[in-house]
Amino acid sequence: MNRRYGLITLVAVITILMVLVTASSLPGYIRESGNLYKPFEYAQMYLEDDPYSELIIEYDYVPGFEPSHRAMESLGEVVYAYTDKTSVIARVDDQIAFRDTKPIYTEDDIFELVDTYKSYQRGGNTMVLYVLYLDGAWKDENVLGLSFGGDRIIIFMNTIINVARRSQNLNPQDIESSVLIHEFGHLLSLVGRGYHSDHEDPDYEHHCDESAGPCVMAADIEIRMGRYSEPPPTDFCVLCQDDLEKIRHMEDDPGVEELITAVAVISIVVIGISWIVVLKPKKKDKEEEYLLYNEQYSNDMNK
Repeated sequence: MNRRYGLITLVAVITILMVLVTASSLPGYIRESGNLYKPFEYAQMYLEDDPYSELIIEYDYVPGFEPSHRAMESLGEVVYAYTDKTSVIARVDDQIAFRDTKPIYTEDDIFELVDTYKSYQRGGNTMVLYVLYLDGAWKDENVLGLSFGGDRIIIFMNTIINVARRSQNLNPQDIESSVLIHEFGHLLSLVGRGYHSDHEDPDYEHHCDESAGPCVMAADIEIRMGRYSEPPPTDFCVLCQDDLEKIRHMEDDPGVEELITAVAVISIVVIGISWIVVLKPKKKDKEEEYLLYNEQYSNDMNK
C-alpha cells in the first residue's frame, strides 16, 4: 500500500513538472519553429536587450554591388540610437556567386539565396539581421529595397545606382543609406504594422505622412525618389520615434501557439489524473489490508 501511495505522489510530481515546462516553453517553441511572430514581436527583438543584447548584421552581396561603409555606419548609428543593444557587429560575409544572380528577382529567388548564403542564426543572446545586396531588379519595377520575414533586408543596388543617375546632385550612397534605414524601420513595425498610427500615409500603407517633418519612413524614399535634389532623410521623425515606444510595450493576443499549449496542458492534466485514479487504493483494498492487519495482530497475540 505504501508503494502505491508513492507511485501516486510520483505521478503527481511528474504531471506538475510537465505542465510547468509545457506552459513556459511550448508557446515559444511553436512560435519559433513555425515563424509565427507578429511584426511587433520581431521589432521588440531589435528594440529590447532581453533576450537579445547583441545584434549581428550580416551583409552578403553580389561583387561590384557591395554595401558602402557609409550605409553600414548609418544603420549602426540608428540601431544604437533607438534600441537597447549593447553590441552591434557588422559582418561583410559572403559574395554571391555569379551563377546565383538574376536580372529579375522573385520571392522564390530571394528565399533560395537566403537559404544558400545566410551564415548566422538567432540564438542565445544574439539577434541576427541579414542584409542582401543584389545587382538585378525586383519583379516589380523601381523597387529599391524590401524587408522580409522580420529579419531580412534586400537592397537592389543596381536600381539605386540608376535612380541616382536620374537625380540631381545625388550619388548612390546618399540613396543607399536612406533605403537601408527605411527597410530597417519596416522591421521595427513602422509605420502602423500591427498597430494604429495617426501619421500613416493614407495613400501609401505603412509609410509616414511627414506631418512632423522629413522622415526616413516617408513613401518618397521608395516611390518618389526622383524628386530629391539633396540626400534624403536617414532618421525617424518624432512621431515615428513615439511609435517605437508604443511598439516596445505592445502585447500579443492569444494565438495558435497559446491554443496548442492549452490543449497540451489539459491533456497532461487529464492523463495525470487518470493515472492517479487508477493507482488510488480502492475500498476493497483497504478492507483487505484491515483483515490482513487483524490476522497478523491475532497471530502475534497468540504467540
